[in-house]
Amino acid sequence: MKRIIPAILPFLLFISYHHKAVAQAGTLSGDLQTDLKVFQRDSAIGAINTPQYDNYFTGLESWLQVNYSIFGFNASVRLDVFHNSNLFDPNGSYTGAGIGYFKLEKEIGKLTVAGGYFYEQFGSGIVYRSYEDRGLGLDYATFGINLKYKITDNWIIKGLAGQQKNQFSRYAPVFKGLNVDGLINISNNVRLLPGAAFLNRTIDQSSMDFVANTINSYDSADRFIPKYNVYAFSGYYTLNVKDFSWYTEGAFKTHEAIMNAEGILVDEPGNVIYTSLSYSRRGFGITGQFKRTENFVLRTSPNETLNDGVLDFIPPMSRQNSLRLPARYAPATQYLGEMAFELDATYTPQLGYAIELNYSHIDDLKSNKLWRELYGQIEITKSKVHNFTFGGQYVFYNQAIYRNEPLPNLVAVTPFAEYTYKPNRKNSWRFELQYQNTQEDYGSFIFVLAEYNIAPRWSFSASDMYNIDPNPEKTEDKIHYYNFFISYTKSANRFAIAYTRQVAGINCSGGVCRYEPAFSGLKFSLTSSF
Repeated sequence: MKRIIPAILPFLLFISYHHKAVAQAGTLSGDLQTDLKVFQRDSAIGAINTPQYDNYFTGLESWLQVNYSIFGFNASVRLDVFHNSNLFDPNGSYTGAGIGYFKLEKEIGKLTVAGGYFYEQFGSGIVYRSYEDRGLGLDYATFGINLKYKITDNWIIKGLAGQQKNQFSRYAPVFKGLNVDGLINISNNVRLLPGAAFLNRTIDQSSMDFVANTINSYDSADRFIPKYNVYAFSGYYTLNVKDFSWYTEGAFKTHEAIMNAEGILVDEPGNVIYTSLSYSRRGFGITGQFKRTENFVLRTSPNETLNDGVLDFIPPMSRQNSLRLPARYAPATQYLGEMAFELDATYTPQLGYAIELNYSHIDDLKSNKLWRELYGQIEITKSKVHNFTFGGQYVFYNQAIYRNEPLPNLVAVTPFAEYTYKPNRKNSWRFELQYQNTQEDYGSFIFVLAEYNIAPRWSFSASDMYNIDPNPEKTEDKIHYYNFFISYTKSANRFAIAYTRQVAGINCSGGVCRYEPAFSGLKFSLTSSF
């Protein structure tokens, strides 16, 4: 990092000094995100015994990115700042600052060359995906070289080589990859989009020594010779025929050391089959998905666990819920093994009415029940002033698997209603009422929210998530989890502040999950773009 910063600074000074001279040819843009938390001890909800509650009382994360483009040349640099942050370790504290991302990119005819950090994906991401999810504290950027060559208007090939980012450093293992995507117009109503992907990861000597020492500590019958290299392949296509769209991808990875469910290194290959079939026409749409995963663990090395060093992304097989209580439980992707399918349908019988139904079903490879969700809602928007949404959710959630604790299976039933009142184009009111009935975890909750918006500047909301029927094994107290929120938007700047009491739980996004402890205190955020 000490070498990178001096190398970047002259480039930034050059941009600043010459911006006026080349403004007619170049484009300067950027964005800022700053999140500040003020921690207030609250033993009633378990918001205690972390460095923030005991000593520091504040934590901050901030990202400032600047982009510059001129004559087919693009440059980006991002400053990352963390002060007493619990983003990476919910029960810890991290402080650090520096260049968290930079990229230089140039178009040379049909070839695009990029160096530095970049985000890229092959197919649906099963073999390789580098991406960022700040809400979960994830930044899977690749540091290296990324090449893209446009063979024809319908075919493109990508090649990359690099290492995965690890905060302000990088994981030592290296990987290389190739990806080809194409388009074949079979007829006016039929299109085929084929593709193929390849990834090779090679671990470093230090990582190999650690793996070998771990294996040598096992009984002789459980030992094996670990491999430096793993190879992953996938082939996929999308077939569009009139109102139908069919996507299929099959992936395979060679033998390597992976950590099994008992935390023991084993020598296994892996595979994934994923397919999605959709039909859509005016007023009706339906999508079915199927996925089978077996030992498809693809990390920078076998030594990494949880969300560390993940090189790929296996699409989740569940609905992404946004309402507070229906979103409390979500299944994390099981890389070691799962058999899953999902059906999602929308129907508009007439203007102003929309019906949505969803069912998701996940088992392990031994047919043990992991997850079930049945979700339905009806939205009534025939009036420009009054809008209504009514629905309900049933969830079966295997806590022993998804939380890795000896907990009983959870069943939750959650009816909900939402009402929006728009007296004019500038003002709107929104109200939510949700009730979640369960005997497990923290027990049953009721959630109420009132929100008032004055477009395009102000937004106010107040909510309460009340533990109306607590599970005595977790708590005997009926606790209120309040949230008071205000935001103000002016031009490209948005300021928000909230006082929050938040129950401990699992936060998930796209099948990737992390534990978040209880929170009590203030949250301030600023987002800006230029």
